[in-house]
Parts: sequence; structure tokens; C-alpha cells
Amino acid sequence: MTERAELESTARQYALFFENVTPERIKEVHELISDDVHFIDPFNDVKGRENFEKVFHKMYEDVQEPRFKILDLAWSGDLCFMRWDFTCKQKHLGNWSVRGLTEVHFDAQGKVSAHYDYWDASRHFYRKLPIVGAMIKWIAGRAAI
Repeated sequence: MTERAELESTARQYALFFENVTPERIKEVHELISDDVHFIDPFNDVKGRENFEKVFHKMYEDVQEPRFKILDLAWSGDLCFMRWDFTCKQKHLGNWSVRGLTEVHFDAQGKVSAHYDYWDASRHFYRKLPIVGAMIKWIAGRAAI
């Protein structure tokens, strides 16, 4: 298998991990990620496998029925971009859905070394919070044309 084919295989397996993740299956990602993997999303900036796992365990503490649906994988050189939908139920916010994009980097061994999530936390999360949401809506209204 060529180096690019190996990266594409890892990216597909990584995408499948997200689509099939459960609390019991979180450790299955170990074979796909580096020991010092860097994970960033609007709430977290962590390094290492243990902290990567903690992000998922925290997700399962905070929401019910979380689901990722990977819509596309796209490449720019050795970078993979995953476009996805995430849905869940949250006790205080109700049903929640967000579309986002993940930038995936690979190390020399072909393992995921960085996972950077991009999604609009203001629109999809903070605006739904009492008080904070009203302030963000007001600010957004002032900034809009």
C-alpha cells in the first residue's frame, strides 16, 4: 500500500470510529492516534491519548444519544478534512445538532497526530444558553448588516 493509500485507510477508519463510538469503544481509537495526539474543539485543547479519551467520556456524561455522521472526506496534500453532522439530546438544551469540519493531521507512522474541530459554537451552543444567549444574539444583531 502506498503512503497516501495508508493515510486514506487510516482516515476512513478514523471516520468509522466516530460514527460507531460508544463509551465502551472509546479505547479502540488507540490504534489510529499517536501517543501525543493534539485535540482542539471549541471547548477543549488537550494533548495525549488519555486526555483525548477524557473528551469523549465527558461528552457521554453531558449529553444523551450522541451521534456523528461523517458526510465527506477531502484531502489537501497529507491533510484530511472530515465534514460531519453531530446530533444529541442535552438535558437543558433539548435536541441539538451541529455541522462541522475536522482538520486531521498524520505523523510519520501514519497515525492521527492532530484533530482540530471547526464549528460555530456561538450559533449552535452559546446562543441557546439563558442570559448568555440573549447577549450573543444582541451582539450578533449589532454586527450584522
